[in-house]
Amino acid sequence: SDGTFCTSGNDTVIYVYNGNDRSKRCELRGHESVVESVGFICETFEGSKKMVKAGIESRDLLVSGGRDRSVRLWKISAISCLATFMAHDNWVRSVLLHPSGNFIISAGDDRTIRVMDIKAQRCLRTLDAAHPHFVSCLSMHPSLPILVSGGVDTTLKCWMLE
Repeated sequence: SDGTFCTSGNDTVIYVYNGNDRSKRCELRGHESVVESVGFICETFEGSKKMVKAGIESRDLLVSGGRDRSVRLWKISAISCLATFMAHDNWVRSVLLHPSGNFIISAGDDRTIRVMDIKAQRCLRTLDAAHPHFVSCLSMHPSLPILVSGGVDTTLKCWMLE
C-alpha cells in the first residue's frame, strides 16, 4: 500500500493525504452536505489484487456517502468523481467497496442497505427495512461473503451475500 488515507466531515470536502510524509495529495469536492463515510477497498481482498493486476491501485478508488443522500465513487489520481448514485431517500451513513471491486454497498437513515453496480452505474439491490431504525454502519468479513450492519436500534445483523 502507498499509505494513502483520507478525512472528511462537515465542510463537505474529502481531504486525501500521503501516509508516508502526511502531505496533502488533493481535495475531492462534490458533496453538497456533510460527508458521513469514506472507504477504500481492503487490500487483503481478492478484488484489490485483480485491480492491481489491471493497473489500478487499490488506494486510487475511494467511495463516499453523505447527508446530501449521494454515494460517490472517486478516482484520486484524476481528482474526479467517476459516478454519483442518488438511490437513498435520506442521509447516507456508511459506505464500502465490495471486495470484488465491482459494487458499492451503502446504508443510511432511510433504513435501507443498497448495492450499487459500478459498471452499470445503477442501484442493483435494495434491502428495505434492513433495520427498524437508521442503519448507521457496515463492515465486510475479510474472507467470507458476509456483510454486517449496525443500527440505531442497537442491533447487529449479518447478511450472506451472493
